[in-house]
Amino acid sequence: MSLETATQGAAVFKPPASNAEGVLTRNQHERLGTRGWLLWSILLAICVTALFDWLSADTQRLYVDEDSAAKQQEGTVWQHFGIRGNEVVPEIISRDEARFSFPLSLRRPHSLRFNAHPEGAAEYEIVWRGDGSSRTLASRKIGQPRSESLSVPAGQGELRFIVHGRIAWFDPRLVRPFHWPAYLGAFLLTAFALKRSGSSRVVSPRAGNWLALGASSLLCLGLIETVLRLVALKLPPPILKARQDLGLFAPDPRWIDSPRYRQRLRPNLKTYCEWEHGDIVRMGFIRPELFGPQIHRYPFETDAEGFRNATVREEIDVATLGDSFVDGMTSPAVETWPARLEQMTGKKVQNYGTSSFGPQQALYVLQDFAIRRKPREVVFGFFAGNDFFDAERFDSWERAGKNGPGEEAAGWRLQKNFRRYETFYLATPARLAFPTRASGQHAASPDRNESAVPRFDRGLFEIPTENAGMLRFAFMPPYLQKLARSRQELEGSRGWELIRATLLQMRETCRQQNSRLTVMFIPSKAEVYWPLAARSLSPGELQRALEFASLYNRMPIRAADIEANRRAANELLRDFCAGAGISFLDLTPALEQSAAAGRAVYFADDAHWNASGHEVAAQELAKFLGRP
Repeated sequence: MSLETATQGAAVFKPPASNAEGVLTRNQHERLGTRGWLLWSILLAICVTALFDWLSADTQRLYVDEDSAAKQQEGTVWQHFGIRGNEVVPEIISRDEARFSFPLSLRRPHSLRFNAHPEGAAEYEIVWRGDGSSRTLASRKIGQPRSESLSVPAGQGELRFIVHGRIAWFDPRLVRPFHWPAYLGAFLLTAFALKRSGSSRVVSPRAGNWLALGASSLLCLGLIETVLRLVALKLPPPILKARQDLGLFAPDPRWIDSPRYRQRLRPNLKTYCEWEHGDIVRMGFIRPELFGPQIHRYPFETDAEGFRNATVREEIDVATLGDSFVDGMTSPAVETWPARLEQMTGKKVQNYGTSSFGPQQALYVLQDFAIRRKPREVVFGFFAGNDFFDAERFDSWERAGKNGPGEEAAGWRLQKNFRRYETFYLATPARLAFPTRASGQHAASPDRNESAVPRFDRGLFEIPTENAGMLRFAFMPPYLQKLARSRQELEGSRGWELIRATLLQMRETCRQQNSRLTVMFIPSKAEVYWPLAARSLSPGELQRALEFASLYNRMPIRAADIEANRRAANELLRDFCAGAGISFLDLTPALEQSAAAGRAVYFADDAHWNASGHEVAAQELAKFLGRP
């Protein structure tokens, strides 16, 4: 074999340096491998860091009753949680000339975000003061709703709102921004370097499979999250309940919309009512661990007309009208005072009460349902706690077809601080599977009966009584504040004007059928239990209790004003009924007497009567109706 032939044969086994398809040699792999994998690792780290940073971005809601500097607050400002559609929206309502501020300490710059909803023309200025300097973040004149996102610098300082006119501030919050341009720039630079280096193809099949798996997993999770958001209201009850702190409001299927009543109970219901904590806890005025959980569960039924009766009766003796103190939604039907009144007297008593109804809605019920049954007695339960406000709110709804900010149905206090990942529906099952004390477990209530010493603790009153040990209760702060309103203030309100006109219409409707109208005055829990608190607590502790209630809307309460005006609403209704020829029954003395004896007549953590309160009302009304 010649040398040329041997050389040609050896050339057959020489591997090429590269080919047209771009196959790299072993030496090229060695040269580019380290650099390529380093760039790929940087690229992956950028993606993971950006995702983690985005998911962990924190949000802090601003509540004027918790966070604002009370000493620097001027004008009328209060905190409200309104139900709007399928969510609860935190609202700060400011009226006329108002100023309020929030002391802040921020480690990083944040964005201040909110929606400002004016009533008519209004102005606002938002100023940041810190480190000896002052900076105007925004100064606006607005006549329409406006969304804002303002940059707030890091450091210690004060965020000050200066308002002219009436504005509702929807969900004001501080959000740590996600700097996506920085991550996008780093990603593109690294990807460009990877492309230039020729290392973009140094990916093994196994690594490629892992990258494909990660990308497809993220895509699937995103699709699942999207679907869950679209069908949120159809998710299982435990998930809906777990998301209430984030603002999800799932409509109660027991209620239907009504063009005449706004909302009312659905006819022919046969279900159950269940609640764990009272409305004072659910609305966030006191913490649940002060009382601990107590499950209340009982059948809940309505008749063919949508009221809480076993059946519709064409012949009745007594028709009862009013709100939740009449329909007794927080108690089994057999414990409510209309049912107990029927048992005591043998009269046919039909319950036409509906929770959240105000005086005008009670009038409509009388006209639409009750009066045609020609009852001898019509009893309207007037609740002093909210009927003035309910009259105004329903009138606004009738005029505009909706309620404005601050007049919606009240929701509950939402989770104040949270990270973005907590808002995902996919995170909710994890919270349910691994509950923490904050998200589901209740701290055990300490045993406070060791010494019979009256005390006040974060909204909880504990008052020793002679016959029944320790009486434990909490007030609904708005109802306590209403006790300080003078008769002159009540008479000058739009609510009283509406109530007076409604009662006169009720009287005329009853006269046409020879029915007797009786206004039964239902006092708030604060009015009934106030004497116990006032005479049991020291002046210092009583003042602490009033300051706690004042956090609701930063309107200070004086014990002297409550003492002077506690019976103002009672006397106003009594005098009006006497002049209008309407029978009047005030339940306040009987309820106060029962409470003074140590008998709880309201649920401890709720504003409504318990079985004892309903029993007192039935007994007093039975005696009253039996008089000639």
